[in-house]
Amino acid sequence: MAASQFAATRGGAETVWQCKSQSKLIDFSSRKNKSKLLFTRRNLNQRRSFSFSVKNASSEPSQKLKDPIIEQDSSLLSSFIPDAGSIASSIKYHAEFTPSFSPERFELPKAFFATAQSVRDALIINWNATYAYYEKLNAKQAYYLSMEFLQGRALLNAIGNLELDGAYAEALSKLGHKLENVACQEPDAALGNGGLGRLASCFLDSLATLNYPAWGYGLRYKYGLFKQRITKDGQEEVAEDWLELGNPWEIVRNDVSYPVKFYGKVVSGSDGKRHWIGGEDIDAVAYDVPIPGYKTKTTINLRLWSTKASSQDFDLYAFNSGEHTKASEALANAEKICYVLYPGDESVEGKTLRLKQQYTLCSASLQDIVERFERRSGPNIKWEEFPRRSQCR
Repeated sequence: MAASQFAATRGGAETVWQCKSQSKLIDFSSRKNKSKLLFTRRNLNQRRSFSFSVKNASSEPSQKLKDPIIEQDSSLLSSFIPDAGSIASSIKYHAEFTPSFSPERFELPKAFFATAQSVRDALIINWNATYAYYEKLNAKQAYYLSMEFLQGRALLNAIGNLELDGAYAEALSKLGHKLENVACQEPDAALGNGGLGRLASCFLDSLATLNYPAWGYGLRYKYGLFKQRITKDGQEEVAEDWLELGNPWEIVRNDVSYPVKFYGKVVSGSDGKRHWIGGEDIDAVAYDVPIPGYKTKTTINLRLWSTKASSQDFDLYAFNSGEHTKASEALANAEKICYVLYPGDESVEGKTLRLKQQYTLCSASLQDIVERFERRSGPNIKWEEFPRRSQCR
């Protein structure tokens, strides 16, 4: 992959940017890791802050891709390297204050969610810092759109990328569980099926590891493709239940949603402008999942769209009249877009639903990409710069 597709340049010269924050941060890296986004702690008598420096890669295709993030003095990390005791405290904190289960017991499902949320804390620090840098640099960004992402289980992958396998294993041992048993509680994310989904996930992992500014876009399927059940009568396909207890890795962005319109028509209004009227309107809401790179603190984003209809589309009059199905018809039509990966398309309704899925992914993602370009451009937007700042595939 050519560096010119994703890397930012300033006339071939090396650009360095430094960011500082007053937030207290906890770093979850190891001494062995040559950190890419490095958080440092100042003297206790001084204000707590973090800093990191990032160097962009040259866009010349003939040059070898450089690591865009420079390592600072690793001695400053020593006070922030978590040990098993601090990790155990973090897990117990989430078990108590980010509860998904009753407080009486600390069984395996609860241990998994608390552990995943503990790991997510570390990823969020790197996640936010990565994109604070990309926002400041306004580098050319790659966007990978795919109908499926076959990610696999995230817990062991994230802990391994942070190089904290041993520390988490010891911490969970102190709490009465084995890391392997806790990891087995995680269901596979039902977002992909085969080669296309695995390829898409590998692309994101590689982009993060190589420190490219990149995002993935997909749909948040509630029931996946199917789950195989073996009965006395043979194989049975049933809906996936991977979201039944929630997903500890995702963060819903309630402030990021876009309208997606089906059918309707465009008419000229009295103001001389064209307007889209009629048809069917839904909202696509963003759910973000961190994608950590290997032996780097660069953490990129997989943005998944979930579809819903506005509460104004619920027909209260029809519901109170006993027409319950009719009252919620608009809501059901919106939500079913993200029900199943690759719904059967032998019927006209199935073909229509697949087309709606594809259109929703493209429409919401492109609106998001354009909004980011406008925000980064400031008041003076130059649309001729758009192809040099964004690349989709």
